[in-house]
Amino acid sequence: MKIANSALIFLLLMFDSCLITYAQWVTHHNPVFQPNIPKPSVGMAITDPKFGTALIRLSNARELGYAGIVPQYSKRQAWNVDESLMLLFTGDGRALLYDGETYQFIKVLDGVGGEDVFWHPTNPEIIIYAQDNALYSYNVKTEASTQIRSFVGYTFTNTRGEGNLSRDGRYYAFVGQVYDTETHFRDIVVYDIVADSIISKLALPPTLSDFDWVSISPLGNYVVVDYATENTGRFEGVEVYDKKLNFIWQKPLGAGHSDLGIDEEGNEILVFHFYDSEANCYFIKKFRLSDGKETSLLELSWQFDLHISCQNEARPEWCFVSTFDAEARLTDDSLSWLPFEDEIFALKLDGSREVQRIAHHHSRRFSPTAPDRDHSVYWAEPHATVSRNGGRILFGSNWREKVEEDSSVDAYVVDFRSKIRVGVQEQDNSMPKEIHLEQNYPNPFNPSTTIGFSLPYRSYVTLKVYNLLGEEVVTLVSEERNAGRYRVKWYAKGFANGVYFYCLSVGTPKDPANFGKAGEYFQVRKLMLLR
Repeated sequence: MKIANSALIFLLLMFDSCLITYAQWVTHHNPVFQPNIPKPSVGMAITDPKFGTALIRLSNARELGYAGIVPQYSKRQAWNVDESLMLLFTGDGRALLYDGETYQFIKVLDGVGGEDVFWHPTNPEIIIYAQDNALYSYNVKTEASTQIRSFVGYTFTNTRGEGNLSRDGRYYAFVGQVYDTETHFRDIVVYDIVADSIISKLALPPTLSDFDWVSISPLGNYVVVDYATENTGRFEGVEVYDKKLNFIWQKPLGAGHSDLGIDEEGNEILVFHFYDSEANCYFIKKFRLSDGKETSLLELSWQFDLHISCQNEARPEWCFVSTFDAEARLTDDSLSWLPFEDEIFALKLDGSREVQRIAHHHSRRFSPTAPDRDHSVYWAEPHATVSRNGGRILFGSNWREKVEEDSSVDAYVVDFRSKIRVGVQEQDNSMPKEIHLEQNYPNPFNPSTTIGFSLPYRSYVTLKVYNLLGEEVVTLVSEERNAGRYRVKWYAKGFANGVYFYCLSVGTPKDPANFGKAGEYFQVRKLMLLR
């Protein structure tokens, strides 16, 4: 989308945590037993009886003949940039397009697949995907696929299924691999999609055999590699480099589940989960990419595993965790239930150990009939991934039914937007008489500014930011709001100097066909970021 005198932002947006309203969250660390409730039918919404959130089932893989319908991975964003569309995947790798709000199936995306499939971070119609040694762009409306670049000299070029693009869509870090009778890891490569140029390359040791994943950081400043070992030294453990692949730091963390994100202070971070043999438990820790500074977030039982998602661009002070019973825990009951077992919850990134417990996922990978990795369904792990605005989570679940069958796993969404106001807070109780968009304050600003707006009636609202080229940057607000006065804070640490524009678009309650859309009222104001 474009408007006059506005443009694309090569930065990241973040919201101040004090502007989030909480309502009846479960925040203690005690065990909460997962209740036995019937599996909902497709499209049926139920309320989680323990946590009060809304759960809805999206798919029926068995009925469609698919080997499960699930999220791609906890580290991959399922929703496109405006959350109007979402991607699901079958267990055998087919990409499925769904409506991002109604959750209605739209179509199979034939030809889209591989280890790396991403929504473009700024264009809601574009998917970027890697197949073999090439990178492609796919338009979900026109169904046109275009090769961006072929990387000659490699058999495969990808992140190994766990990396992402930078959040401005510009940078892609991958490992170049050559295959003869086995895979050989040759180089770490950083590619600039906009300039169509390889900006750095790091040769890997010929003897390297352990390699888990590689990714560019969200702002494109760092490259992170997990070599999947617990050793110290170069090309071991987790290593962090700058964009030019100059080495910064290393830690012997092994191959735990993890994700890259940005915290509320604007730091690019790695959130990592690993086992501590001395404590006999798992720890979740945050590592600042710039210098490796470590913050302990939470410790959990050794009897279950977990996935981490930091894909929320709003609510940056939280990461999202989904736990699941491991091979060491084939059975459970209410008397032995552990804290955070088989749960999805938000975890504060400041080291306070604060949590917001969201839902039970009702899935089980391991059981007496599926006791190990060779006799169980990988996709029964929830792989919960959070939406961009931090108000919904997509996860997979077999609902503990027919756990040996891959077709028993389906996609679910837990929606907790009613429990939060993402980045928005009502100002006062007086009722405004007209729609109004306030000038941001302070302006010019560094590093944060506040935007206020007023609504005289309940309506669908969007508040978006643009730059001077007229390209949409990001959506700050996109949802129905009650009448009232609101403020949203834009936290811009690390953003480039310059002029940006913000636009308020409001629908009308008079026309039912228009109520779920913004657009009747339209106002633009200018803001300036100065260092």
